[in-house]
Amino acid sequence: MSNTTNKRTDSPEIMRFKKSLLGSSAVMSAMMFAAMAPAVAQDADSDYDEIVVYGDPVGLSEETSTESVFGVSRSLLETPRSVSIVSDTTMERYGIEDIDDFITTTPGTFGGSFFGVPGAVSIRGSVSETYYRGFKRALNQGLFPTPIGSSDRVEIVRGPVPVIYGAGRVGGLLNFHPKTVDGEGVTTEDGIQGSVSFTGGSYGKKNGSIELIVPFKLAGRESGLSVYSEIEDSKHFYKGREPEHQLVQFAFTHELPAGFSFETGGMYYHSDGYYQTPGWNRVTQDLIDNGTYITGRDTDLTDLDGNGYLTPNEVDAAVGTFFGTSNIRTLVDYGVFAIPDAYKLDTGVGTGQLDRRTVFLTEDQEVAESESFTGYIDLNKHFDDDSKLSLQLFYDQIDGDLFVTYGFAAQHKMKVFEARASYDFGIELSDFANLDMYVTASHRTYDAELRENFNSGYLVLDRRDLLAGPQGNDIFDSPFTDEPGGIGIPWDTDNDSNWSDTGIAVVADLKVGDLGVVLGGRYDHYDTSAIDTGATIFNPALANTRFDGKEGDFSYSASVNYTTPFGLVPYFTYAQGSELNDSANGGITPGAVRDEILFGSELFEGGVKFSLLDDKLFGSAIVYQQERQRVDPFGNKSREESKGFEFEMSYIITENWSMTGAATVQDFKVPAPGACGSGQGEYLVIPPNHPAANLFGSPVSLQDGYGALFAALNASCIPELQNGYSLTNIPDTVFSSFLTYTSDETRFGTFGATFGGTRVDETSGRIDGGIVLPSYTVFRAAAFADLGRVQITATIDNLFDKTYFQPLQGVYQEVGALPGVGRTFQIKGVVNF
Repeated sequence: MSNTTNKRTDSPEIMRFKKSLLGSSAVMSAMMFAAMAPAVAQDADSDYDEIVVYGDPVGLSEETSTESVFGVSRSLLETPRSVSIVSDTTMERYGIEDIDDFITTTPGTFGGSFFGVPGAVSIRGSVSETYYRGFKRALNQGLFPTPIGSSDRVEIVRGPVPVIYGAGRVGGLLNFHPKTVDGEGVTTEDGIQGSVSFTGGSYGKKNGSIELIVPFKLAGRESGLSVYSEIEDSKHFYKGREPEHQLVQFAFTHELPAGFSFETGGMYYHSDGYYQTPGWNRVTQDLIDNGTYITGRDTDLTDLDGNGYLTPNEVDAAVGTFFGTSNIRTLVDYGVFAIPDAYKLDTGVGTGQLDRRTVFLTEDQEVAESESFTGYIDLNKHFDDDSKLSLQLFYDQIDGDLFVTYGFAAQHKMKVFEARASYDFGIELSDFANLDMYVTASHRTYDAELRENFNSGYLVLDRRDLLAGPQGNDIFDSPFTDEPGGIGIPWDTDNDSNWSDTGIAVVADLKVGDLGVVLGGRYDHYDTSAIDTGATIFNPALANTRFDGKEGDFSYSASVNYTTPFGLVPYFTYAQGSELNDSANGGITPGAVRDEILFGSELFEGGVKFSLLDDKLFGSAIVYQQERQRVDPFGNKSREESKGFEFEMSYIITENWSMTGAATVQDFKVPAPGACGSGQGEYLVIPPNHPAANLFGSPVSLQDGYGALFAALNASCIPELQNGYSLTNIPDTVFSSFLTYTSDETRFGTFGATFGGTRVDETSGRIDGGIVLPSYTVFRAAAFADLGRVQITATIDNLFDKTYFQPLQGVYQEVGALPGVGRTFQIKGVVNF
């Protein structure tokens, strides 16, 4: 491992941020010039009396308004918040397969690996939450890939959660809108419509779907049924991963008398084989730069009973225990006096070359199975004065089992129910002033069972030699495997919690000429309850005791924007909100109920949105500053300060050419957590040759520590982090740009192609000598043909087979890295009827 100082801390952070901002300004200027140059040339050569109407072949402007931020409908241009909408057409043309791919179109997003499962994308440095038609789903943190194929569009809202939805995570949210007959605008005059598709590609990719839209008259009124079903059974770039899923989505709509309308629908999803993986272990700079892997195994730990995996008693026989936790884990907070021989690699020590497809996975041993159901009922009343009353019910349930063979296991069971009533209406104040109001009241309940294994300390990532493959003395037992006699591994934490949130919100949207002011306020009252009956709980006061709590809090926001006559809309937003101190599956822990139910947040955001060149060039340039609290799986709290610049543009150059661009410049900092012993800062696993792991004696070699795990219970016990640190596993800058060509209509149909790339800045560990994952640019290309009833799309991701790495999000960020997926291709055919 390299002992050089982390490259990203060589210069002061503020200088680095300014340099990135300056560089982004240059890139944005180049993008704007490239976008506007064809139009300027065209204007110079054309007759000014000629009016040219351009199409939108890739769906860049299909969705021009949203109600997802304020409840009242506003155009994206006049919405004073950071919002991006990705239509299903754009997803098809750009080859967007999962939510990590939104980095190609949307600033502020980053698919930082939560063990390689795209369940939630990172937005402004925080794990996003997923909404379904405006209702927050149960938390999916690496249980399964969030499905996007059944969506008509996805709205990406950055910053604090809008007050119309209640409290939520500060970074941002994804709001999925499913395909429905009403959304397609289909009536009985259109008849039955549908499509069948099949996708095949590299590494055994096989995915099939069918969509059916059936409009009909019920009691003489327009009604409709939409059904979408999808099945996947594939292999993967990572050896040992075999993802499969089954999805069924439906929606029924019906017009009722007296201005009422009714809609109900839902989605069932089952996933298996999408195993979590930390990627590569034993990570050194030489491994990242040259693929050189340190080999060797430790034989001190033995599978005594020959059942193919290690049990706690077999580990204890070699290293012993300390206050009920294993000595195979060393917490540097208490000082390290000696490195036991049992920690050393003693067989086959050397080096070898590791390929990107070989990651930490054990065939037929991993567990990753989940099942979910989502349902909703809407009853709407439209009044003659254009006001609207909505009564809505929402239900979501997720069950998931996880196990990774270095020892981590988890079982998630969540149920969500929410009832919401809302009323929006308008008041015309004068000929040039009007007020739109949105009032909502809701009650939400969340029941969560979370069982996990990590407290007892038997998780050792580096024990396995990835080149030698899994062995009986590096595969750990799990609670899903019963020992002889029916006694399985107990759960370290067994948390049963429930909470409810009763809230009311009001939004006032005042427009006076070209000036707009939006004020929003909300009050939430929480009732919480939690108990942990797990086998390893560090604080005895929190064990086997149910804690109940109540807390309320206000959230509010104020925004102002001005629409200029030349297509620029400057705006400013200030917001204060609250965020539930939730656990890994959205529940709440006894410690949080006892100490702090809600965390506060604050946002300053300003920028300019633009629609130029007869609405063919549109986008935004935004700066923000944000503060929020953070909490890790061990309950450690810290404060985060962040700031950033975000730019996005879409340009319909001609009826044949279109272009998109996105840029993100960001900086995330954790202020000084204090001295060791203060109990502040996150839990970090560190390499065995770090000075904090060797307080006495000379530094140990990596080979002498890979058989065990070294960790700091609090970042405050890592000397170089005590004065604060940047979150360097999030890239400072991300740039993305794509160009699309679509042909004129021919006798056979239309044809086109998309080409572009995404550049991601380097990331690194936070400790001195931390691994640096180099910056990279990944290109993708697509070709498509619309032949009337038949559409064919071929895509290639990572076109030039670039070697790159994604940082891990979580405790292993200093010692692990996930190799990026190499070149992959797929072809999708759709037949419409």
